[in-house]
Amino acid sequence: MTRTPIDVATTPGSGRRLRDRPDSRRRPLLTRVPALALAPVLALSLIVGLPPSAPAATHTLSVTSPSLIFQRGQGAVEFGSSAASVSWTVSDEQGARVRGGTSWLSGGKATIPVADLAPGYFQLSLHAGSATDPTDLHTSFAVIEPVPDSAVGPASPFGAAVHIGRTGWGLNVLDEARKAGIAHIREDAWWDRFETAKGSYAFPAAFSAEMARARALGITPLIIANGANSLYDKGHTPSSPEGVAAFGAFAGALLKHYGRSDVEVLNEYNAGTFNNSACGRSAACYLDVLKGVNRAVKAAVPGASVVGPATIGIGNCVRADGTKCFAPDLIDHGGLEEMDAYSVHPYHYPGGPEWLGGSGDTIAGLRERIRAANGGEDKPIVLSEMGWPTDTGHGTTERQQADNLIRLYAIGLANGVSRVYWYDLVDDGGDPTDKEQNFGMLRQPVTATAANPVAVTANAPKPAAVAQAVAARMLGGKTYAGDDGLAAPAYSVRFTGGGVTTRVVWATTVRDLTVSATGPVTLVDSWGRRTVEQPTNGRLTLEAGPSPVFVEGPVAGVGAATP
Repeated sequence: MTRTPIDVATTPGSGRRLRDRPDSRRRPLLTRVPALALAPVLALSLIVGLPPSAPAATHTLSVTSPSLIFQRGQGAVEFGSSAASVSWTVSDEQGARVRGGTSWLSGGKATIPVADLAPGYFQLSLHAGSATDPTDLHTSFAVIEPVPDSAVGPASPFGAAVHIGRTGWGLNVLDEARKAGIAHIREDAWWDRFETAKGSYAFPAAFSAEMARARALGITPLIIANGANSLYDKGHTPSSPEGVAAFGAFAGALLKHYGRSDVEVLNEYNAGTFNNSACGRSAACYLDVLKGVNRAVKAAVPGASVVGPATIGIGNCVRADGTKCFAPDLIDHGGLEEMDAYSVHPYHYPGGPEWLGGSGDTIAGLRERIRAANGGEDKPIVLSEMGWPTDTGHGTTERQQADNLIRLYAIGLANGVSRVYWYDLVDDGGDPTDKEQNFGMLRQPVTATAANPVAVTANAPKPAAVAQAVAARMLGGKTYAGDDGLAAPAYSVRFTGGGVTTRVVWATTVRDLTVSATGPVTLVDSWGRRTVEQPTNGRLTLEAGPSPVFVEGPVAGVGAATP
C-alpha cells in the first residue's frame, strides 16, 4: 500500500520513537571462535550505470538472469552487451574479490558460473568499453541452501508484505519469496475495485492471478479488506450501519471467492493516513467495523480467521491523564472476542528489535494484557508489518537490516508472536534517499534508457533476502524453547524441532560468550556459511556481535565468558 508519512508521537512510557510513516585475548583451556558476524558493515551503493552528468555510453550492458537468487550447486549469471568483451568481478559481502575475469560474448551473450560458490551474498561488477568510454553495471546476487518444504507451511512464522502490480512487482517476486522461505504474503484488496455496484462484485484479473500463483507456490495470503467505497458513507472509511454491513459482506465474498480463510480488517485505523471515517480513529469506532466484518466473514466462511486491528505502533499504554491508548481501549471493550489474532505494526528504526521483549508498550506487554483479558490464555500476535528502511537518511545499512530480520524472528517468537510479515518484499523504488522506497529485501529491476544503457531483469537480492532464507532453513519447523538467561546486550534464544535444538546467538555490542558442549558445535552465520568447532575441555569461546549466529550440537548452555 502507498505509505504516506505520518507523525506518531513518542509512545507514552517507552521513550521510543515510532516511525513517521509510519583485540582477541588468549584464553587458556578454551577454543576461541571469532565473531562470524562482525564483518565490516556493508556500505553498498548498487546504483547502476553512469552518473547523471556523464555522456551516454557507447555500449549496452545488461544482466538478464530471470532470478539472482541461486540455490547452491545450480545456475549461472547471464548477461549481455553490445561490446565484444566484458570484464567482471564477483566480491563477497565485505567487498573482498572472490573471482573475476573477461568474457568474450557470443551473439551478445555470456555467463558467469556460480554453481561452485559457497552460500552467501555477492556483489557483481561488469565493465564494457574503454577507460574513456565505459559502461559499468553493479548489482548483487545470492547463493542459498534450499529451504525445505517442511519449513514453508501454514504454521510457518515467515511472511512478507507485497504489492503485486506496482512497478517492479511482477508475479515472479512470489517465486523469489518462496525460494527465500516466505510462507505467507499480506496483500491489499481495495474495496472499491471489487464492489462497483451495490451488492455486485467483480474480481480483478490481476488480483486473481496473484492468488492463483500464491496457491501454486503453497503460499498463504492474508488478504487485507481495505479502503472505502463511493457507494457508501460518501466514500469514507465505513462507519454507518449500511457501510459496515456492506464492508463485511465484501470481506466475506473475498474469502469465499478465492477459497481463502485469513482476512485482516483495514490498515492502521488509529492513524489518519488510511482512515477518514466520519466516526474517527478511536478503538470504539474500529470495534464497530471489526464486529461487522467478523460476523459476516464467519457466516460466509466458517472457520475463517479475522485479524486486527493492524495499528501503527502497539498502543499498549495508559496516558498521564488516565485515558487509554488504542490496545487497552479495544481489549477492554471486548475486541478480543471479535478477532482470531491481534496484529500490530511496531516500527522502531534505526534501533534493533530487542525492545519488543521489554515491559509496557511492547509485544511482551501486549501479550500480558491479552492474557489478563483472555482467561490467562494467549491469542496469536501477528506483526503484519515490520521492517527497517535502508535509505540514506534513517541510519540502517543493508547489513543491519539483515541482522535485524533474524533478531526480530528470535525476539518476536520468544514473546508470543506467531507470524511476521516483513515490510516489505521488494523496494518500492530506486531512490536511495526515499525511506518508503527502501524497505524491501529485494531490489527493483533496472530498465535501460538512452542516457544510461544498463539493465537488470531480476529483482536482485539485498542481504536481508539471504538472512531470510537462512532463518527459514535453520528455524523452520521449530518452536521457541526458552533462552539461556544471558543479560543484555547478549542473547541466546533456543528453538527445537525434529530432535534438533538451534540457538540464535548475538550481542548488540560485542561480547565474549562461553558455549558449553560435549562435542563438536556447528555454527552457521547469517550468510549461511557453516563451520564446525571442537570445544576444549567442554568449552569454546564465541565472540558475539550484532550479526546473529545459529548454534547447533550437543550444547548444554551459553553463558558469559569467564577469565
